Amino acid sequence: MAHINTLKVFETLRSVFDEKQAAKIAEAVEAAMETNNASLIEEVATKKDLAETKAEIIKWMFLFWMGQFASIVGVLTAILFAFFRK
Repeated sequence: MAHINTLKVFETLRSVFDEKQAAKIAEAVEAAMETNNASLIEEVATKKDLAETKAEIIKWMFLFWMGQFASIVGVLTAILFAFFRK
């Protein structure tokens, strides 16, 4: 995240513009940076949500794989008992 020192921006602008204009421009730059920071924070939160969702999906996939494995073993056992029973 970029950090901006509005005092330095103000002082730099004051050498070119009058004090009132420099203050307004510095405020506009600060507001733009705050908006940018807010959107970056939302993006990071979105990435965190995606990571949590990915972990949940992997957990449930593992559970379903175990269920499928148990079902296949059960069906194969039933078939083997049905054909090899005398």
